[in-house]
Amino acid sequence: MFKKYNDTPAAIVIGIYLIGALFYAVQLVFTSESWLAAHDIGLAALPLARCLGAAFFGFSVGLILTFVNGPDGQRTLFIALLVSQIVTFVILWQAHLQGTLPISQAALDTLFLDVIVVSVLTALLLFGCFKLRSRL
Repeated sequence: MFKKYNDTPAAIVIGIYLIGALFYAVQLVFTSESWLAAHDIGLAALPLARCLGAAFFGFSVGLILTFVNGPDGQRTLFIALLVSQIVTFVILWQAHLQGTLPISQAALDTLFLDVIVVSVLTALLLFGCFKLRSRL
């Protein structure tokens, strides 16, 4: 699976990012009610949470195809991934640092865990894209 990348470190970090994206996709599509409850968000946001999960599934399929076919020529996919990941990173850090959300302490703790996970995933994706930039 990693052979098509011709760069083992990049393939490993993109693979770890893929696992994270699939985790969020499954969590948001199949357990969205508990995810919303953990974040003190009402069930009215259920369709939005599932749509977000579907987007993660779409990005994940795109990444899986890069493992099957190689990353060559997939510049657009990786730019889309980078933009969405960096914007998610900024939004979550802003929400965490602002600290004025009207939610419980448990939800704030859950938000902080999301901030950490998204930060790690962003770093992994940036490293992988940096290593692959000549092939994209």
